[in-house]
Amino acid sequence: MTSLAFDHLVHFSSDPSLAKNTMLQHGIQAIEGGKHENWGTYNTLAYFGMGYIEWLGIQDPSVSIQVDDNPLIQQLVTELPLGDHPGRIALRTNNMDQLAVDLKEKGLKLHGPVKGSRLTESGELLQWSMLFIAEEQPTLPLPFFIQWGEDDAIRREKLKVHSSHPAGSLQIKDVLLAVEDLDDKISRWSSLFDLQVGEAFINEKWGAKCQRLYLPHGSLLFCTPVEDGIVKDYLHAFGERPFGLQLENGRQNQSILLQGGIYEITKE
Repeated sequence: MTSLAFDHLVHFSSDPSLAKNTMLQHGIQAIEGGKHENWGTYNTLAYFGMGYIEWLGIQDPSVSIQVDDNPLIQQLVTELPLGDHPGRIALRTNNMDQLAVDLKEKGLKLHGPVKGSRLTESGELLQWSMLFIAEEQPTLPLPFFIQWGEDDAIRREKLKVHSSHPAGSLQIKDVLLAVEDLDDKISRWSSLFDLQVGEAFINEKWGAKCQRLYLPHGSLLFCTPVEDGIVKDYLHAFGERPFGLQLENGRQNQSILLQGGIYEITKE
Protein backbone atom coordinates (compact mmCIF):
# COMPACT_ATOMS: atom_id res chain seq x y z
CA MET A 1 0.00 0.00 0.00
CA THR A 2 1.25 3.48 -0.86
CA SER A 3 2.43 5.21 2.32
CA LEU A 4 -0.03 7.66 3.89
CA ALA A 5 0.20 10.37 6.54
CA PHE A 6 -2.41 12.47 8.30
CA ASP A 7 -2.81 15.77 6.46
CA HIS A 8 -5.71 17.72 7.95
CA LEU A 9 -9.03 17.79 9.74
CA VAL A 10 -11.84 19.62 7.95
CA HIS A 11 -14.08 21.41 10.46
CA PHE A 12 -17.34 22.64 8.89
CA SER A 13 -17.80 26.19 10.18
CA SER A 14 -20.42 28.92 9.79
CA ASP A 15 -17.73 31.44 10.81
CA PRO A 16 -14.12 30.34 10.15
CA SER A 17 -12.79 33.76 11.21
CA LEU A 18 -14.41 33.40 14.63
CA ALA A 19 -12.79 29.96 14.98
CA LYS A 20 -9.43 31.50 14.13
CA ASN A 21 -9.84 34.26 16.71
CA THR A 22 -10.93 31.80 19.41
CA MET A 23 -7.84 29.67 18.84
CA LEU A 24 -5.64 32.77 19.01
CA GLN A 25 -7.06 33.47 22.47
CA HIS A 26 -5.84 30.01 23.53
CA GLY A 27 -2.31 30.57 22.23
CA ILE A 28 -2.74 28.73 18.94
CA GLN A 29 -1.60 30.66 15.88
CA ALA A 30 -4.35 30.49 13.27
CA ILE A 31 -4.39 32.31 9.96
CA GLU A 32 -6.68 33.34 7.14
CA GLY A 33 -6.40 30.77 4.39
CA GLY A 34 -8.16 32.00 1.29
CA LYS A 35 -11.07 31.58 -1.08
CA HIS A 36 -11.94 28.63 -3.30
CA GLU A 37 -13.70 30.57 -6.06
CA ASN A 38 -14.92 27.49 -7.95
CA TRP A 39 -16.54 26.05 -4.81
CA GLY A 40 -17.86 29.21 -3.16
CA THR A 41 -15.95 28.44 0.04
CA TYR A 42 -13.21 29.94 2.20
CA ASN A 43 -11.12 28.80 5.15
CA THR A 44 -8.96 29.59 8.14
CA LEU A 45 -6.12 27.32 9.20
CA ALA A 46 -3.96 26.25 12.15
CA TYR A 47 -0.76 24.37 11.31
CA PHE A 48 1.18 21.91 13.49
CA GLY A 49 4.13 20.98 11.31
CA MET A 50 2.73 19.26 8.22
CA GLY A 51 -0.67 18.54 9.76
CA TYR A 52 -3.36 21.14 10.28
CA ILE A 53 -6.95 22.09 11.05
CA GLU A 54 -9.07 23.66 8.32
CA TRP A 55 -12.20 25.58 9.31
CA LEU A 56 -14.16 25.48 6.07
CA GLY A 57 -17.07 27.83 5.48
CA ILE A 58 -19.43 28.83 2.69
CA GLN A 59 -18.86 32.27 1.20
CA ASP A 60 -21.14 32.09 -1.84
CA PRO A 61 -24.00 29.60 -1.36
CA SER A 62 -25.16 30.09 -4.96
CA VAL A 63 -21.85 28.57 -6.10
CA SER A 64 -21.46 25.93 -3.36
CA ILE A 65 -24.90 24.43 -3.87
CA GLN A 66 -24.14 23.75 -7.54
CA VAL A 67 -20.83 21.93 -7.00
CA ASP A 68 -21.23 18.39 -8.35
CA ASP A 69 -17.63 17.17 -8.71
CA ASN A 70 -16.33 17.56 -5.13
CA PRO A 71 -17.83 15.27 -2.45
CA LEU A 72 -16.27 17.34 0.36
CA ILE A 73 -18.11 20.50 -0.69
CA GLN A 74 -21.31 18.50 -1.19
CA GLN A 75 -20.94 17.15 2.36
CA LEU A 76 -20.32 20.66 3.69
CA VAL A 77 -23.46 22.01 2.01
CA THR A 78 -25.54 19.12 3.37
CA GLU A 79 -24.20 19.05 6.93
CA LEU A 80 -23.46 22.67 7.87
CA PRO A 81 -27.18 23.42 8.44
CA LEU A 82 -27.07 20.76 11.21
CA GLY A 83 -24.55 22.91 13.09
CA ASP A 84 -20.81 23.56 13.10
CA HIS A 85 -18.76 20.37 13.55
CA PRO A 86 -15.68 18.50 12.30
CA GLY A 87 -16.75 16.62 9.19
CA ARG A 88 -13.96 14.69 7.51
CA ILE A 89 -10.24 13.97 7.49
CA ALA A 90 -7.67 14.07 4.70
CA LEU A 91 -4.68 11.75 4.37
CA ARG A 92 -1.62 12.82 2.42
CA THR A 93 0.07 10.86 -0.34
CA ASN A 94 3.05 11.58 -2.57
CA ASN A 95 1.92 9.13 -5.26
CA MET A 96 -1.78 9.48 -5.99
CA ASP A 97 -1.61 7.42 -9.18
CA GLN A 98 -0.23 4.39 -7.32
CA LEU A 99 -2.64 4.98 -4.43
CA ALA A 100 -5.56 4.83 -6.86
CA VAL A 101 -4.28 1.50 -8.18
CA ASP A 102 -3.88 0.15 -4.62
CA LEU A 103 -7.40 1.20 -3.60
CA LYS A 104 -8.98 -0.24 -6.73
CA GLU A 105 -7.22 -3.55 -6.02
CA LYS A 106 -9.05 -3.54 -2.67
CA GLY A 107 -12.35 -3.34 -4.56
CA LEU A 108 -13.04 0.34 -3.95
CA LYS A 109 -14.67 2.70 -6.43
CA LEU A 110 -13.01 6.10 -6.69
CA HIS A 111 -14.01 9.65 -7.55
CA GLY A 112 -11.35 11.96 -8.89
CA PRO A 113 -8.68 13.19 -8.83
CA VAL A 114 -10.33 16.57 -8.22
CA LYS A 115 -8.04 19.55 -8.78
CA GLY A 116 -7.99 22.31 -6.17
CA SER A 117 -6.36 25.70 -5.89
CA ARG A 118 -6.53 28.96 -3.97
CA LEU A 119 -4.60 32.19 -3.60
CA THR A 120 -2.94 32.81 -0.26
CA GLU A 121 -3.09 36.23 1.37
CA SER A 122 0.40 36.88 -0.01
CA GLY A 123 -0.80 36.11 -3.54
CA GLU A 124 0.85 32.69 -3.88
CA LEU A 125 -1.15 30.12 -5.84
CA LEU A 126 -1.48 26.82 -3.97
CA GLN A 127 -2.46 23.76 -5.98
CA TRP A 128 -3.40 20.22 -5.00
CA SER A 129 -5.28 17.11 -6.11
CA MET A 130 -7.89 15.20 -4.12
CA LEU A 131 -9.09 11.62 -4.47
CA PHE A 132 -12.30 10.31 -2.90
CA ILE A 133 -13.64 6.84 -2.25
CA ALA A 134 -17.16 6.58 -3.68
CA GLU A 135 -19.49 5.26 -0.99
CA GLU A 136 -23.23 4.78 -0.74
CA GLN A 137 -24.47 6.64 2.34
CA PRO A 138 -21.54 5.91 4.70
CA THR A 139 -22.08 6.21 8.44
CA LEU A 140 -18.50 7.43 8.96
CA PRO A 141 -17.12 9.14 5.83
CA LEU A 142 -13.89 7.52 4.71
CA PRO A 143 -10.89 9.85 4.42
CA PHE A 144 -10.17 11.63 1.20
CA PHE A 145 -6.62 11.79 -0.11
CA ILE A 146 -4.59 14.82 -1.02
CA GLN A 147 -1.39 15.34 -2.96
CA TRP A 148 0.13 18.79 -2.84
CA GLY A 149 1.64 20.50 -5.87
CA GLU A 150 5.09 20.81 -4.32
CA ASP A 151 7.57 18.60 -2.50
CA ASP A 152 7.07 17.86 1.22
CA ALA A 153 10.44 19.38 2.14
CA ILE A 154 9.52 22.68 0.49
CA ARG A 155 6.09 22.76 2.13
CA ARG A 156 7.56 21.88 5.53
CA GLU A 157 9.94 24.83 5.32
CA LYS A 158 7.19 27.22 4.23
CA LEU A 159 4.87 26.09 7.02
CA LYS A 160 7.40 26.61 9.83
CA VAL A 161 6.39 30.26 10.18
CA HIS A 162 2.76 29.20 10.79
CA SER A 163 3.61 26.41 13.27
CA SER A 164 4.95 28.60 16.08
CA HIS A 165 2.37 28.74 18.88
CA PRO A 166 2.46 30.66 22.18
CA ALA A 167 0.69 27.62 23.70
CA GLY A 168 3.77 25.44 23.10
CA SER A 169 5.62 23.38 20.49
CA LEU A 170 2.36 21.74 19.55
CA GLN A 171 2.14 18.55 17.52
CA ILE A 172 -0.90 16.51 16.57
CA LYS A 173 -1.02 13.32 18.64
CA ASP A 174 -4.47 11.99 17.75
CA VAL A 175 -7.34 12.72 15.41
CA LEU A 176 -10.54 11.90 17.31
CA LEU A 177 -13.37 9.95 15.67
CA ALA A 178 -16.71 9.06 17.29
CA VAL A 179 -18.09 5.67 16.20
CA GLU A 180 -20.89 3.29 17.14
CA ASP A 181 -19.06 0.00 16.48
CA LEU A 182 -15.39 0.29 17.46
CA ASP A 183 -14.34 -3.20 16.34
CA ASP A 184 -15.95 -2.80 12.93
CA LYS A 185 -14.33 0.56 12.19
CA ILE A 186 -10.89 -0.49 13.44
CA SER A 187 -11.06 -3.67 11.35
CA ARG A 188 -12.23 -1.92 8.18
CA TRP A 189 -9.94 1.12 8.25
CA SER A 190 -6.84 -0.87 9.26
CA SER A 191 -7.50 -3.30 6.40
CA LEU A 192 -8.24 -0.64 3.77
CA PHE A 193 -5.23 1.52 4.58
CA ASP A 194 -2.77 -1.06 6.01
CA LEU A 195 -2.49 0.67 9.40
CA GLN A 196 -1.06 -0.75 12.64
CA VAL A 197 -3.63 -1.23 15.42
CA GLY A 198 -3.03 -0.19 19.03
CA GLU A 199 -4.50 -1.58 22.25
CA ALA A 200 -8.02 -0.56 23.25
CA PHE A 201 -8.43 1.45 26.47
CA ILE A 202 -11.07 3.34 28.44
CA ASN A 203 -11.07 7.15 28.44
CA GLU A 204 -13.00 7.94 31.61
CA LYS A 205 -13.14 11.67 30.88
CA TRP A 206 -15.06 11.05 27.65
CA GLY A 207 -16.97 7.99 28.89
CA ALA A 208 -15.62 6.01 25.95
CA LYS A 209 -13.64 2.98 24.85
CA CYS A 210 -10.93 4.08 22.41
CA GLN A 211 -8.38 2.46 20.08
CA ARG A 212 -5.69 3.85 17.76
CA LEU A 213 -4.64 3.29 14.21
CA TYR A 214 -1.10 4.61 13.85
CA LEU A 215 -0.29 7.19 11.17
CA PRO A 216 2.60 9.64 10.73
CA HIS A 217 1.77 13.23 11.76
CA GLY A 218 -1.32 12.19 13.73
CA SER A 219 -2.78 8.81 14.64
CA LEU A 220 -6.49 8.04 14.32
CA LEU A 221 -8.18 7.51 17.70
CA PHE A 222 -11.59 5.86 17.35
CA CYS A 223 -13.91 6.13 20.36
CA THR A 224 -17.27 4.54 21.16
CA PRO A 225 -19.36 5.52 24.19
CA VAL A 226 -19.62 3.23 27.20
CA GLU A 227 -21.51 5.80 29.30
CA ASP A 228 -22.77 9.37 29.10
CA GLY A 229 -20.14 11.84 27.91
CA ILE A 230 -18.87 13.91 25.01
CA VAL A 231 -18.58 11.00 22.58
CA LYS A 232 -22.17 9.89 23.19
CA ASP A 233 -23.39 13.48 22.87
CA TYR A 234 -21.47 13.99 19.64
CA LEU A 235 -22.82 10.79 18.09
CA HIS A 236 -26.35 11.84 18.99
CA ALA A 237 -25.87 15.27 17.39
CA PHE A 238 -23.90 14.43 14.25
CA GLY A 239 -23.56 10.67 13.87
CA GLU A 240 -20.22 8.99 13.22
CA ARG A 241 -17.77 11.77 12.47
CA PRO A 242 -14.40 13.18 13.56
CA PHE A 243 -14.89 15.22 16.72
CA GLY A 244 -11.55 16.97 17.25
CA LEU A 245 -7.82 16.63 17.89
CA GLN A 246 -5.44 15.90 20.74
CA LEU A 247 -2.34 18.11 20.64
CA GLU A 248 0.78 17.39 22.69
CA ASN A 249 3.79 19.40 23.93
CA GLY A 250 1.71 22.26 25.31
CA ARG A 251 2.83 24.66 28.04
CA GLN A 252 -0.28 23.73 30.01
CA ASN A 253 -3.28 21.44 29.71
CA GLN A 254 -6.21 22.94 27.86
CA SER A 255 -9.55 21.68 26.58
CA ILE A 256 -11.02 23.95 23.92
CA LEU A 257 -14.65 23.39 22.95
CA LEU A 258 -15.09 25.15 19.63
CA GLN A 259 -17.93 25.09 17.12
CA GLY A 260 -19.01 21.55 17.89
CA GLY A 261 -15.48 20.11 18.18
CA ILE A 262 -12.97 19.53 20.97
CA TYR A 263 -9.28 20.46 20.80
CA GLU A 264 -7.30 19.11 23.75
CA ILE A 265 -3.77 20.22 24.58
CA THR A 266 -1.64 18.12 26.93
CA LYS A 267 1.38 19.48 28.74
CA GLU A 268 4.86 18.53 27.49
